[in-house]
Amino acid sequence: MNDQLEKCSDKIEEAASQDELLQELARCLKNRRESKNLTIEEIALSLKLRTVYLQALESGNWDDMPGEVYAIAFLKQYATYLGLDITDNIEKLKTGQYKLTKPLTFPDPPIAPNKTWVIVALLLFVVLFILFNLFDDGESEQRNSISIETTETAHVPSADKSPIIPDEVDMATDTTTLSPVSEPTKQPTEKVTEPAIQHEYRLTAVGQDVWLQLSLEEASGEEPLLLREVLLRVGQSTTLHHASPSLLLTCGNATSLQVYIDGKLIIAAGSLGENDKVLRNYKLTAR
Repeated sequence: MNDQLEKCSDKIEEAASQDELLQELARCLKNRRESKNLTIEEIALSLKLRTVYLQALESGNWDDMPGEVYAIAFLKQYATYLGLDITDNIEKLKTGQYKLTKPLTFPDPPIAPNKTWVIVALLLFVVLFILFNLFDDGESEQRNSISIETTETAHVPSADKSPIIPDEVDMATDTTTLSPVSEPTKQPTEKVTEPAIQHEYRLTAVGQDVWLQLSLEEASGEEPLLLREVLLRVGQSTTLHHASPSLLLTCGNATSLQVYIDGKLIIAAGSLGENDKVLRNYKLTAR
């Protein structure tokens, strides 16, 4: 990467509309990358950005971008990495006219079950529970009656028959020895593994929209494992349950993010990150 940033061609300055400006910037970024013999995958790995975002910047089509704020932030990062100065063109893009042509959608909230069905299901459960206990009690009484009959009909020797006792000679000459009975082998008890504790990570956007990524820190030298990526509108929250006591946070508009871990306020809004800067791999730890 050059220490001194270079400007793109004069065609960018002559762009009459925002669409033309995006197309000229895209052409400039692609030509610069190819002149350095770099691939989009290599740059995405170095900047820790998704390849689809870099492809959108090089095509001039921002439909796949999460929003204008983040698109411009990614554009600054990409241009700086390639050694390009596009400071004069950033203000032209901040016109407020840019809108996503493919709006972001969020899953519908779960529909609460009808109260009538809940009551019916509860009554059905109670009836089945009572029937099961009645059936189980009937089987127990039947088993007890069978056991009593078996005991009463057991053979009892008559009183007029005396037991047969061996002769004294036979008792003296009997040298038969009984082999010891081996004790049953004790089976090793299996060690019960206790389930891992699940930590709750809840993040809320306060004041502005917040784009964020939550990742799991891997062994030294390996890339973090991405667990969730989401764009939170103002007032929206996302909750993640994981056994790890710490996660890595990457986000834009970090000053508008509020973080709770296991129900405790860990980061208040306005205390994290800096304006117009992407916060990378900030470690969130459960207390």
